[in-house]
Amino acid sequence: RVRAAAKALGLAGEVVAFGSHLNGLSTASSDFDLSYMPAEGDTSAEAPVHVLQRFANELPKHGFDSIITIFHATVPLVKAVDAGGAEVDLCVGNLLGRQNSRLIATYCALDSRVSEVGKLVKQWAKAKELVGSSDGHLNSYAYTLLTIYFLMQTSPPVVPNLQDLALHEDPVIIRDRRWGREIPWDCRFWEHVDLLPRSPNAESVESLLRSFFRFYTQTFDWSREAVSIRTALTERGSASKFDLHVSVPKEQWFIEDPFDLRHNLASQCTKEGRQRILQHMSETLGALDAAPCGDQVRAVFAGQSSRAPSKFLLKCRVHTDKVTAADLMGALTTVRGLGHFSVRFPATQSSRPKELVDAFVVFDSESDRHAVHRLNETYIGEWQLRLLPCSSWALDDARKTCEYEKLDAVSRPTSAEHSEDGGGSSSGDKVSEEVRSGLRSAQTESEVEVLIQRAQTMGLAHEADLGRHKLRQLSVERSSEPRGDGELGDKAADAQGAAGEAVGAKLDERALRQVPLASGVGTVEGFQRLIAEATLLEVPSHL
Repeated sequence: RVRAAAKALGLAGEVVAFGSHLNGLSTASSDFDLSYMPAEGDTSAEAPVHVLQRFANELPKHGFDSIITIFHATVPLVKAVDAGGAEVDLCVGNLLGRQNSRLIATYCALDSRVSEVGKLVKQWAKAKELVGSSDGHLNSYAYTLLTIYFLMQTSPPVVPNLQDLALHEDPVIIRDRRWGREIPWDCRFWEHVDLLPRSPNAESVESLLRSFFRFYTQTFDWSREAVSIRTALTERGSASKFDLHVSVPKEQWFIEDPFDLRHNLASQCTKEGRQRILQHMSETLGALDAAPCGDQVRAVFAGQSSRAPSKFLLKCRVHTDKVTAADLMGALTTVRGLGHFSVRFPATQSSRPKELVDAFVVFDSESDRHAVHRLNETYIGEWQLRLLPCSSWALDDARKTCEYEKLDAVSRPTSAEHSEDGGGSSSGDKVSEEVRSGLRSAQTESEVEVLIQRAQTMGLAHEADLGRHKLRQLSVERSSEPRGDGELGDKAADAQGAAGEAVGAKLDERALRQVPLASGVGTVEGFQRLIAEATLLEVPSHL
């Protein structure tokens, strides 16, 4: 269906799968990770946000009824959910992600116990709500790397080091811009698994599962060692986390991406998260040790990994001077047809001025969380909502440092008279207003650039022009900031200030010319839009 959407959009590239559905580690709850790959050598390829906005507009025509755009991220993406609950994460040009998936798939093809143990570990982590780097835990891919690294440490090893076996092969270079500049990574690994002998290790999945939890709670030295499937079983032996491409403090865990050597998949794992993971690993190990045989080990482990969450949470950073609990609640209740939900908002007296604090929204169903997540990157006044799914642990940890007030609400029901788009306004009008609202509130050039690309995709030429004007304003403001010290610095600051005032005067004149004549406006809404444009363009207030 996503490929059909790409074809309908006239895109020349290819939609490819990566992640768990490609590498053999998918579970019943796994998302579908897809990447649109622009055609090789296509110099006219659109910017990722532009491409993703086009997909966001097209996917509802192909059976997806919930579209969430996440553009202000290291890897911009679109989340699309169909009526059956299947969730697709679509990004653009994720070559490293695809190569990572091919590597993991090759390990799974080498020995079926890789996928069997890996799936069980992922199910366990999900049941314990220990998946999610935004919560201070580890993401799903990190648990996969933990599994493979452990299977290299058994005696004898269940799997060899496929990257080490390929050292005499030609390099496979993939260039990636994750860190703000293009970096070439060597992504070769041994792919000819049919030429490799099967491991003499004959341990059962149940035995390996028990040993997995024992290894990471009793054997592995988290304070010194790194989980690195790239260096395991090589002459280097166990990798010291202090000798890798990025430095970390002693207490921070290190789980190295096998190709992107600057990427530590445990970099966001907090002290509370690390303690919680090890605590649950120890508890599960104790339960498994009490089970005398294989079948009982399976039954005990099923009990440890079958709990489903009773609540579904979103969190977002707020500035209590700019957003109130009532503001947030008002924005959430614009989403129709929700069941009961509640907001946990930081109490004003417990948050310091100019401090960013997490607010939480708690739902009774995953579908309600999806519906509200669609508000991601919209604005409340001057504040942009950056909504992230999270676990109940995130709220528990936040309560340790901040007091929260609870507000209960039931959203207004869906009806013919009150549709979610505002009772009759077109999709284009809705996006136009979202872009204008965003431009009025945007504080950074990256925010404005995303809004311009969104406007261009929707054919909103005037809004795109407004965005370019906003970019020029931000550029002038930045260049007008004083630099240096002493007399020379003061003179430079004065000169920059004078230049800024001169440019500002010219911008005011141009801005005034861009505002349509008021004589053509015949409704209150028309005047409100006119005033909003004038405000955005910083036309003098008396005009």
